[in-house]
Amino acid sequence: MNMKKYRYTHIVFVLVLSLCLLGSCTKLDIAPKTILTNEAIYNEAGIKAYMAGMYNHLPMEDFKYDATDGYFRELNINTFATSTGEFFNGNNVGMKLHRGGYWGDGFMIIRQANTLINDLPKYAAELPKAEEWIGEAKFIRAYVYFQLAKRYGGLPVIETPQVLNDDGSSLWVARSSHADTYNFILADLDDAIAKMPGSSEIGRANKWVAAAFKSRVALTAGTIARYGAAKFPVWEVNGVMLEGIPEDKANDYMKQAWDAANMVTESSVYQLHRGNPDKTANFAEVWEKADNNKESIFIRKYDYLNWVHSNDAVMSPLRMTITYGGRFCPTMNWVELFDGLPVDPATGRFSGLDADGNYIVYDNCHQLWDGAEPRLRASLLLPGTTYKGVKLDIRAGVFVSSVDPAVTKIKKFSRDDGAISEAYNSWPTDANANLFRNGTILRTTQDPRNQTDTYSYTNDQGQTLKIFKIGQDGPLISGVGGNHTYTGFYGRKYLNLSMTTAQTALHESTQSWIEIRYAEVLLNKAEAAIELAQHGEANYNGANMLQDAFTCINDIRDRAGATLLTSPAQLSMDPAYPKFQGTGSFVEAPTRGLQLLRIERYKELAFESKIYWDLRRWFTFDTQINQYRKRGLYPFMFSKGATIDASGTPDGKYIYDARATENGSDRLTYGVNSYYETIPGDELKNNPLLQKNRNQ
Repeated sequence: MNMKKYRYTHIVFVLVLSLCLLGSCTKLDIAPKTILTNEAIYNEAGIKAYMAGMYNHLPMEDFKYDATDGYFRELNINTFATSTGEFFNGNNVGMKLHRGGYWGDGFMIIRQANTLINDLPKYAAELPKAEEWIGEAKFIRAYVYFQLAKRYGGLPVIETPQVLNDDGSSLWVARSSHADTYNFILADLDDAIAKMPGSSEIGRANKWVAAAFKSRVALTAGTIARYGAAKFPVWEVNGVMLEGIPEDKANDYMKQAWDAANMVTESSVYQLHRGNPDKTANFAEVWEKADNNKESIFIRKYDYLNWVHSNDAVMSPLRMTITYGGRFCPTMNWVELFDGLPVDPATGRFSGLDADGNYIVYDNCHQLWDGAEPRLRASLLLPGTTYKGVKLDIRAGVFVSSVDPAVTKIKKFSRDDGAISEAYNSWPTDANANLFRNGTILRTTQDPRNQTDTYSYTNDQGQTLKIFKIGQDGPLISGVGGNHTYTGFYGRKYLNLSMTTAQTALHESTQSWIEIRYAEVLLNKAEAAIELAQHGEANYNGANMLQDAFTCINDIRDRAGATLLTSPAQLSMDPAYPKFQGTGSFVEAPTRGLQLLRIERYKELAFESKIYWDLRRWFTFDTQINQYRKRGLYPFMFSKGATIDASGTPDGKYIYDARATENGSDRLTYGVNSYYETIPGDELKNNPLLQKNRNQ
């Protein structure tokens, strides 16, 4: 083919494909049947372009997913991770669910995949890779069906491109059962594993990608079967179980999940990233070097010429970006899941108090974090550390110079019961509350950007010092405005810290999104193994399930610099710790062994659009997030003995107070009827065979 003519055909083809996938039509019959009628398209370059169109529109909850506006939005400000206790921001102080109504766009991609699956066998003789491409199309079909199934339950299973007849009845398809829908997805993934090669270019699937994804899908089906009916009664229409999977199928799905994960772990193609002996830096490199390490299994590639996002402009601290900023505020509930912080073992909450109930005094702003789990340090931007030329300055107030931290003992001046949220200066009258009323602790009502509200005093060396009463980066407390941290924390994961502040603007970020990584596969394998061991399958496929789970979890903990489990017996069937009655008790589970596994998922997979769907499939969302208030950590600095660097940033001795946030302290409750989404009304009108879901 003439190269000029080929390029023209290629461009037109991609344009038509993109238009068909981005168009406003949402019925199952809309995707253009004519795109692949030109046999010139059935060559390697044409198929690659066709695949690229489908990959570009896979519904990933990545940098372009907004919980209010849906997929492929440039600004990801509204995020459902703020409803799980991971983090929140000023745009997300209330309950955020995923964007509802995703249906027609998904079935468009399914039709595109069906076209390849049905047409490629005709070209098998002249296209040696036809079988591989069929497997890849089945992976894509399975991916989209899974995104739909975890929202709606049972779905219309469509395996061939539909053809419109005069009355449209040829497009009417009833929903299959919830279980049969998952069986269809898993069968597609089995075909994909069998047909696809063991390697692929970045951003495309291969057999190991399909196996890793299968471990996620099968685990979801297994937990729905195990826990769904007890929380949300099954929904049958005409004898078809549309919402819910019979409990007796749970172990079968768990075995499929374990087998798929084991296929990946035994292949040695992928592994945990351990390229840096510094465990903090090493964990950060998982995202900083996502395109070039063996942990990334399936990614969405961004690059400046073709596809960019705005994650850094939105999520960086305000002083590290020229637009937006300050919308990545991890919560105390998440932070205190990690090792190395002073946590009360009776409650699982941060204490920061000595044996007499007095605040522990730390020598500087970073000492608290020196002994924390490296994985946590790599997931946060730490006070006193310089990023992008900005030294992070987080402080809720300053003690006047007459207060000597070596002499004065201060008892806790707030309540931290997970329910009360009051401003410091409105606390019930007592000696400690009066610290805020009598001028012992100085605060400000100004935006931290306006650092004119300072405390001036003469130190022991006769120098006159000026200290900002509140940190230049927050936190926000009552009466203070601006896009700064609400919790006393800023997140780091997925930020590109190699960008300068001047470069950190909208539409300038290009780091890749990791959709599947090896750590998740290990956690999927461990969870399936614990589930099997605790439900009658102590040994499976030649492996001891608890020992295998123990090995997987410790592999992750070792890489993270966390405390290792000492024995598989810790993954026990003992009751889980009730809420705020033990370490990690924020995370609910039916047994202590599963609680430890779920805590590990919370720590390892936070901010990756995984925890929201975990809470859904575990059916713990409505009880764990029930009248829930976000909590933060508020640092207070002693001016006595403090120093100020050349940039005007002070440092001195600190105490830390954990409590519910003052700003954005709305109570959150996940409704039990939110586990399944309502079928879009237009789809019900267009397809008389399409049954409703419960409660619609």
